[in-house]
Amino acid sequence: MPTRMSGRLVVVSNRTPDLTTPKTPTDARNQPASGLVSALRPALLETGGMWFGWSGKATRRREQSAPQKRQIGPVQLLTVNLSEEEVHDFYVSFCNRTLWPLFHSFPAQVRIVSSEYRTYRRINRYFAAHLAPLLKPNDLVWVHDYHLIPLGMELRRLGWEGRLGFFLHIPFPPVDILTISPHSRPLLEDLEAYDLVGFHTQRYRKNCADALESELGGRFDGRLYRHGPARVQLGVYAIGTDPDTFAEWAKSPEASRQATKLRKMVRGRRILLGVDRLDYTKGICERLLAFDRLLDRHPSWRDQVSMTQISAPSRTRVPEYTTQKREVDRLVGEINGRYSEDDWIPVRYLYRSYAQEELAAFYREADVCLVTPLRDGMNLVAKEYIAAQTDSPGVLLLSQFCGTAEDLIETLIVNPYDIDGTASALNRALNMDLAERRERWRALSTRVHERTAQTWRDGFLADLEKRDRPGSRPKPRPAASKTPR
Repeated sequence: MPTRMSGRLVVVSNRTPDLTTPKTPTDARNQPASGLVSALRPALLETGGMWFGWSGKATRRREQSAPQKRQIGPVQLLTVNLSEEEVHDFYVSFCNRTLWPLFHSFPAQVRIVSSEYRTYRRINRYFAAHLAPLLKPNDLVWVHDYHLIPLGMELRRLGWEGRLGFFLHIPFPPVDILTISPHSRPLLEDLEAYDLVGFHTQRYRKNCADALESELGGRFDGRLYRHGPARVQLGVYAIGTDPDTFAEWAKSPEASRQATKLRKMVRGRRILLGVDRLDYTKGICERLLAFDRLLDRHPSWRDQVSMTQISAPSRTRVPEYTTQKREVDRLVGEINGRYSEDDWIPVRYLYRSYAQEELAAFYREADVCLVTPLRDGMNLVAKEYIAAQTDSPGVLLLSQFCGTAEDLIETLIVNPYDIDGTASALNRALNMDLAERRERWRALSTRVHERTAQTWRDGFLADLEKRDRPGSRPKPRPAASKTPR
């Protein structure tokens, strides 16, 4: 059960999720098994809470009507629409072509367009204008992710004095990277409106504290950042998954059928597995190059190992993602052209999404899972893989630049930029004996079961519940425009 709260939980995110209770086992399999929904649904149900965000619909012109309401048991789901132009400038461009590469430390990919930044702030004002009248004095408002950094400040401008938390689900970059953006200072000032700001790792919190101190002044004492009247708690909360559900799915009849099909395809060969959204931050190209290097340096693995790379389509309207898909397609073709034999294709590339129960089958059967992003906020694939293993477990290869690496220290940690080093780690993983695999997995499994999506939620909300500080709010900066056009 979630932590008992004195008020209603109000969740705000860019997109609103499906909160309905699954009616059939198939519906249950197709709903997310981890992440925000599974973590927050119990707390929303308990408090009669509310989830507010964009409907996902783009209209020719934005409608000025009140938010659309949908009652799901005791929970209210409230959505607003955006115009096609706003979706492009706010979501496609500023969020995904400016903030995403900036916060993931890909400076060459960062696009600076001032008009798109102005749209970003305008959409946050628009959200705040519709949300503020719905809030009650004792509510706990929890804002999620980089799309809505200014929302807290906009709510304060409208007079909201209640408890206000923010969680960043992606990395926070070093200050030298952050300040590439000419808009970094106002974004940092926006964080001062929150009572609690949460991060996945100690490194991300340190990067944020360094940026606040160097760019705005004030001091961070290891818990609170103080600057004028602002008192912002900076906390670390490592999100987890629902390990029991994945363990059950890995043993289900559907998983068994999928596993039989997978084993038949590879004909007894060892299985390497990658599961990602198709994103340039995920290190898919570098992973393919490391597999190529393994086959080149250790030819005994040819025809003995098969790599399955699952890449879910993502942000197909963003040019950088189209470029990434072409590069992945090229590398897969080159590797298969170089090494394929009559009955063996080295790389099975699956450009599609899978239901969670199907993924559990892939996880269970994989001898090695490669979670090797170039930069990632947390990455739950690593934890899902551990949860799905049995008493003859596989080996997890984990990037040192992944938030999960701070938590899962018994994995084989690699630098994904080091192609030779990753290839050597792959060879070690494939040669690891059962005793070592079991020892590592048992330690990892204990931690995955201790640090779940539920413990993440409870830790954050317990700290936000304590952050009641009337009269100490920073004075909001004047808004560029008072109308949420």
